Amino acid sequence: ELHRALAQYRDESPVSEVRMGGQPCWLIAGHEALGDAFRDETAFPAGEWYRRVIEPTQGRTFESMDGPDHVLYRRLATPAFRSRAVDRMEAEGIGELAHELLGALPRTGELDLMGSFVARFPFQVISRVLGIPTDREAQFVGWALGILRFDPGAAREFSEYMRPVIAERRVHPQEDVLSGLLHAEVNGQHLSEEEVLSHIRLLFSAGGTTTHDALGNLLYALLTHPEELEAVRHSPERMSLATEELLRWEPPVALLPRLCLTGTTLCGVSIPPESQVLFAIAAANRDPTRFDRPDCFDPDRRTRDKLTFGLGSHSCPGLHMARANIRIAAQAILDRYPNIELHDEFAARPHGTTLRGPRVLPVRLNG
Repeated sequence: ELHRALAQYRDESPVSEVRMGGQPCWLIAGHEALGDAFRDETAFPAGEWYRRVIEPTQGRTFESMDGPDHVLYRRLATPAFRSRAVDRMEAEGIGELAHELLGALPRTGELDLMGSFVARFPFQVISRVLGIPTDREAQFVGWALGILRFDPGAAREFSEYMRPVIAERRVHPQEDVLSGLLHAEVNGQHLSEEEVLSHIRLLFSAGGTTTHDALGNLLYALLTHPEELEAVRHSPERMSLATEELLRWEPPVALLPRLCLTGTTLCGVSIPPESQVLFAIAAANRDPTRFDRPDCFDPDRRTRDKLTFGLGSHSCPGLHMARANIRIAAQAILDRYPNIELHDEFAARPHGTTLRGPRVLPVRLNG
């Protein structure tokens, strides 16, 4: 089991040499060590791994850059993700969409909540925030998952679908993220069409899937902790606390690949140049030197310094939107199904090492 294995490594040493694909790799599992590694952008530049592994499929974004280029392109791209369109979606649209999708589901009986709702919801939100058509939902999900699997065909098909939408939005801008990306300007510089497409591919693939996994993890956590589920039902403001604790307890990205570009020594362990590294977020978030009873799901926990969204210049720019999606969708599910129950806990357990979430959530709805 992933958490047990990571805990063994972490408790032996905050930094360990392991094997990945038959090759040596360094696992950074201690909370303090991982925080230091996130902040050390000389030894562990985030952009280098993205540039070598992700960029050939996804394209050039601020994630595949470091230094001044990263700062410039992040300034160009991220304001669109904090625009009035996003504020409006957070205030009204997320809840409306969640209730709309849930309204098409039966009131009673059994179903897989992952397939019927969780897998659809984040991509629908992103489509509406971007201001793009929502008539090809299944295709969008397939493209996003294909891009994550480094499928150039998926990236190409998605881009060809988007080009006429981009052309129309250049002529007729609206209050949406796509228009914000197209008309962003910093020091006289704009994003090219290919760079706009790259950032949209990033939002769909990384943003959609991590929100999907985090929402599935939150539902799993609540449905396997009846006391907390009951507390959230009677006090909806506790959903924010439950969401924050979930992001520590079962983060949607458990292991984050990086490169140690220059070589360094961390916690007395020498890591050679050009080494493969795994940032073990799931292990650091359960480090007993930082968190009391770290394996317990406890929304009343006071220590909040989880590393789920990273640190430094490459910290996640969409964390506010992600939190809102997860919290509002989970609350909508409990509102519609006050007596919902998980009927196969084993099948619903989160899976995966890099991206981590349930594959299925078999539930009884019970009105």
